[in-house]
Amino acid sequence: MSEIVNAQIDSIEPNPFRLLDKYPYVQRKLDALKRSIADVGLWEGVIARKAGRGYALAFGHHRIEAARQSGLKRVPIVVRELTDEQMLQFMGRENLEDYNADFIIMLTSWEAAIRFRAHGLEKLQPLETARLLGWTVFSGEKKEERMTNTAKACSAGHALIAGGYIARDDLHDMSVRSAMDILSRTQVRMEQIQKLGSSTKRPTKEIEQAKRHVGKAAAQTAKDVRAGKVAHRDVRGAVDVHSYRTAKDSKPTPLFAVFGRALSDSIEKMLRSDIAADKLDEIVKVIGKVTLDDDKACVKRIDFELASLGERTEGWRKRLAGKATVIPLKLLRKEA
Repeated sequence: MSEIVNAQIDSIEPNPFRLLDKYPYVQRKLDALKRSIADVGLWEGVIARKAGRGYALAFGHHRIEAARQSGLKRVPIVVRELTDEQMLQFMGRENLEDYNADFIIMLTSWEAAIRFRAHGLEKLQPLETARLLGWTVFSGEKKEERMTNTAKACSAGHALIAGGYIARDDLHDMSVRSAMDILSRTQVRMEQIQKLGSSTKRPTKEIEQAKRHVGKAAAQTAKDVRAGKVAHRDVRGAVDVHSYRTAKDSKPTPLFAVFGRALSDSIEKMLRSDIAADKLDEIVKVIGKVTLDDDKACVKRIDFELASLGERTEGWRKRLAGKATVIPLKLLRKEA
């Protein structure tokens, strides 16, 4: 059942799951809505439920606030019988529409879903939390249900904050895309550190110290992203680099082995299995047919860049030589 009510604006409260002190209204959105109200009136579609003598919004917070600031005394709202779960789902939907570039807002919805289930003494798995908010998709041949990127980022962020590895403020003014790259890389590295540290029987304190280094690296990377110092394609790598820098003066931890393996895998992929190698193979096949001057110049440029890459690689090998005992590749793969 639903009905349209011309409600007094002062009788309308926000969604009980929406914490306005943590994520207030966006003024630029309010300004745009106020201009729209002045031109064509208030858009319909605001949804609420009865709450005492008034109403609690499920959806449409910015429209109601814009109407309030525009001096409207009454507004039309759709009143429905909604459960707490439905109110939470509406908030998740509204946040996706209103704040799809702001990670902290998405995280607030995720936290609200966890608090909601906590009242019922239920502990949700990440996929269940995402399902509650409507943040899942079905993909693949078997149409398996998976979390959206927003849900994955929020799950990782919540876990890392709860563990004390990063602070909520470290993630302010971050897009969902950048936050996901930072947080997913951070979480993966911590899991690798835990696995390697446990398998090699490293002290718990040592393993935890390595995780803390990665947490600090995540916070620094987020800071660099906000400052425009890191391009999006380099975000994940920046977490690794900052982890090394953070840990360089500390006692030995499993961190070096984890990141060293990641680097060696990256080098192997770059030299043997990336798309550039496929392109070079194709060029070699047709090299005898190259006759135009521009094409010959292109081949010379490729040769020059390959020679430069070889020189750089040899330079790094010389810098590494004698610094540490080299472990045979077969043994390294067995440990992995």
